[in-house]
Amino acid sequence: MERYLKKYQKDSFENIIDLIPFGLLLVGGAHDIEYYNRQFAEIFGYDHRKIPSLSGWLNTAFPKSDYRRQVRGILFYEIPYAQTDGKRTYTATVAAGSEREKLVQFTSVEPDNGKILLICEDVTQERKLSAQLEHAQKLESIGLIAGGVAHEINNILMGIQGYTSLMLMDMDAAHPHYAKLQAVEAQINSGSDLIEQLLRRSKGERFDFKAIELNEFLSGLAASLRQTRRGIELKEQYSAHIWAVEADVARLEQAFQDILTNAVIIAQGKSAMMLKTENFLLDPPVVSLRGVKPGPYVRVSLTLPRAWIDDMTRQRLLGQVSAPANGVLQAEPALSFAYDVIKGHGGVISIESDHFRGTAYHVYLPASSQTPHKKKQHLPTAKTLPRQETILLVDDEKVITEVAASMLTQLGYAVLIAADGEEAVSIFQEHQSRIDLVIMDIVMPGMGGGEAIDLIRAMNPSVKVMLCSGYSLDGAVEAIMKKGVQIFLKKPFKLKDFTQKIRDALDG
Repeated sequence: MERYLKKYQKDSFENIIDLIPFGLLLVGGAHDIEYYNRQFAEIFGYDHRKIPSLSGWLNTAFPKSDYRRQVRGILFYEIPYAQTDGKRTYTATVAAGSEREKLVQFTSVEPDNGKILLICEDVTQERKLSAQLEHAQKLESIGLIAGGVAHEINNILMGIQGYTSLMLMDMDAAHPHYAKLQAVEAQINSGSDLIEQLLRRSKGERFDFKAIELNEFLSGLAASLRQTRRGIELKEQYSAHIWAVEADVARLEQAFQDILTNAVIIAQGKSAMMLKTENFLLDPPVVSLRGVKPGPYVRVSLTLPRAWIDDMTRQRLLGQVSAPANGVLQAEPALSFAYDVIKGHGGVISIESDHFRGTAYHVYLPASSQTPHKKKQHLPTAKTLPRQETILLVDDEKVITEVAASMLTQLGYAVLIAADGEEAVSIFQEHQSRIDLVIMDIVMPGMGGGEAIDLIRAMNPSVKVMLCSGYSLDGAVEAIMKKGVQIFLKKPFKLKDFTQKIRDALDG
C-alpha cells in the first residue's frame, strides 16, 4: 500500500510540474540529469523522456565547442553562486532539434547539496516581437525627421516652382527660354517625387499603385526628353486600345527616365529611337524564359535600329554582372534600379541586341482591369478668368505667401495674407463676410492649421477651406481632411494645378 501511495504522489507531482509553463532541469551532484519536465524536452526538440545525458544535451543544444564551454561555465559554475539573491539569468542561442535556432533564457539556482536547477523559457518570439517593435519605433522616428526635412525642401521647391510659373505666364511660347523653364518645372516635379519616394521608404512603405494609361504617361516622358536633350530623334507609336496597368507613378517614371537616358547614351546620336506600346499575351513558353506569371501584359519597346551592344554590356546594364575594371562602356548607367522597380510591379525588363537589328529595350507590365486614372482637364490660366473672389492665404513661409499671392493676383483674385494660425483667425473674424476661400498650411509656429480651421469654422461652419502643405496626405493632414475639408494640394505645385484646385474648392 505504501508503495502505491508513493507512486501516486510521484505521478501527481510530475503532473503538477508538467503544468508549469517553464522548462525544468535538475542536475545532480555528479553533474548528470536527475529530472526534467515535459516543457524542457519540448523546448529543446526532444520527445518526452528521451534526453540521454547532460553531456548529450549540451552537445546537441550547443554544437560549437567554444560556445558550449562558455555556456556550461555560466550555467553551472557562475550563475548558481552569484551574490544577487542567489540567482541570475542568462540568455543563450540553442539548437533545438530540426527547428531553427532558439533564444532560451536560463535561470540557474543551487537548491541544496550541490545540485543545480535550471529554469528555462523560450523567449524567441518575445525577442522577435521586441526587435520588431524597436524597428518600428526607429522607422517612426526616421519618418518624423524625414517628414520635417521633406516639408522644408518642398517649401524651397515651391518657391522655385512658383517663380518659374509666374515667368511662364508672362512669356510667349516662342521665347527661347520657354522650353528651358518648362524643363525646370519637370526637374522640380522629379525632385518632389523623389522626396515622396524617400518618405514612403522611411515609413516602410513599398509601392503606391493606381491604374494608369501608359500612352499618356509615356507621351509626357517623351516630351520632357525632347525639351532637355535637343537633337534627340524620338518617334512614338502607341497602340490605340492599350490596356491599363497598375503603377506607382513616381517610381515608374524614374525607371523609364533611366531607360531613356541609357538609350540616349547607347545611341550616341547615331540612331533614331522608337517608343512603342502594344498589348501582349505572355504564354507559358515565354514566361519560363522571363520568370514572370503568364497572362496579359502591356509591352513598352524602345528600339535603336543602328546601335549595338555586346552581351556582357547587356547583362551589366540589367545589373546581372559587374562592370569590368577596364570596360569601355563603364560610363553607361546600369539599369538595376529600373529592373527592381519593374519587378516590383510584377513585370520584367529585357534587352535584345545584334548587329543587324540594333538594340531593343522591352518592358513588360501586367495588364489591369481597373479604369485608368485620368488627369483632370485644367482650366486655362487665369488671365481669362476675371474673378473677384477673396482668398485668405495662410503660410508661415514668406517666399510661399509672396509667390502664391502673385499667382492669385494674376488669376484675378483678391488676396489677404496671414503668417500663422492666430493671425488667420483674427483676419477671418474681421473680414469673414468677404472671404470666399481659406488656403491653409498645416504646420506653423504657434497655432497650427488644424486649430485655426476649427476656430474659423466655429465662426462660419460653411467656409470653404483648401489645405496646402509640403507634407503628404497622411498624419496631421489626413486628420484635418476627415473634419470635412475636401481639397488638398501638395507643395510644390504648378500654376495650372493651383488654378484647378481653387476652382474645385470654390465651385464644389
